[in-house]
Amino acid sequence: MTGAKDIVTAFMQALERKDFNGAASLLSDDFYFIGSTPKPLNKNQFIQFFQELSAGIPNLSFHVHDIHDLEENEEGNRVVATIQITGHQENEINLYMLSLPVIPELGKSVSLPEEHWEYVAGSSTIAVINVEHVPEGGITELLHQLGVDAWVIQ
Repeated sequence: MTGAKDIVTAFMQALERKDFNGAASLLSDDFYFIGSTPKPLNKNQFIQFFQELSAGIPNLSFHVHDIHDLEENEEGNRVVATIQITGHQENEINLYMLSLPVIPELGKSVSLPEEHWEYVAGSSTIAVINVEHVPEGGITELLHQLGVDAWVIQ
């Protein structure tokens, strides 16, 4: 059995490599991402979002560090990691699946403050990622840095 910390590490390494199929394989079918967006993202929305974001920001990096186990509870094992998303936009970003406008290539850089991502993992997949709210953080701020000030998910 793989430990929750190992699953989270493998998942974040896959995201960092832009291996979205590998990352998706480590998410449960009922996965959801909360805390960084106005509405939760399901597995498909999460993967599509980061695929499109990475297409527009090829050097998108999560700068993940300090991954450690918290505790086990009825939902699964809890793991926390420190994340800082940075990158430089080189191409347009099409987030149509999230009802956002196309973000034209403007050559802007993004740099979010460090955030703690808390993961709930089972024996082989991650069920939840809950992002701590920090001032000027989150996906909404990343989009703001790219010039998008509206977030509407249908």
